[in-house]
Amino acid sequence: MTRRPLNRQGNDIGTQYRSAIFYASEQQKKIAEKVKKEVDASEKWKAQVTTEISPASHFYLAEEEHQDYLQKHPDGYTCHFLKTLK
Repeated sequence: MTRRPLNRQGNDIGTQYRSAIFYASEQQKKIAEKVKKEVDASEKWKAQVTTEISPASHFYLAEEEHQDYLQKHPDGYTCHFLKTLK
């Protein structure tokens, strides 16, 4: 989840830069909403979480140059973190 301004990553602005969780079941939706509320209630940050929680719909695979972007561009966006899968 993110506390950054709505629809923005660094200098990039627009809905394509939004923070979002797309859920595939009601259970996933409830978990996402619960965690978002917990983060907001923690008052760890001054602003409310701007992460959108929406149902998953059509999925479009990105162009090859955008696949595994942070592995290919480790100095890319600083608002992301690499997640190691075990």
